[in-house]
Amino acid sequence: MQEPYDPYQPQQPQDQPTQTPYQAYPQQPYQQACYTQPGNGYGGIYPMSDTDHILRLIAFVFNIVSLVASCWLIIPLAWMIPMCVRSWGIYKGTKPNTVAFDVCTLIFLSLVGGILLLISRKDR
Repeated sequence: MQEPYDPYQPQQPQDQPTQTPYQAYPQQPYQQACYTQPGNGYGGIYPMSDTDHILRLIAFVFNIVSLVASCWLIIPLAWMIPMCVRSWGIYKGTKPNTVAFDVCTLIFLSLVGGILLLISRKDR
């Protein structure tokens, strides 16, 4: 009969079968790279490939450049600042990349940034 598990007692090493070098690394199913930590409190994680990560970073940079270039216009900043914050969330993988946001970025914020977000894979 097996003794109950006690987390405060040191574990005894068990006999492990010897493995050949080819068995040392079990095959894992392919998973895309994810640039956020699980359980970050944002409600979900949106995995992305390296290409998507780079496209979203460049789109964010173009959005910031567009924001800084038009900083003398007060009224457009009311929607440009939240859109840049959302673009940062898309880059970090905490917000979904949707077609609606991409088109709004294309029209209201940055032409190049919107095109790059449209090219990137959609999360919804």
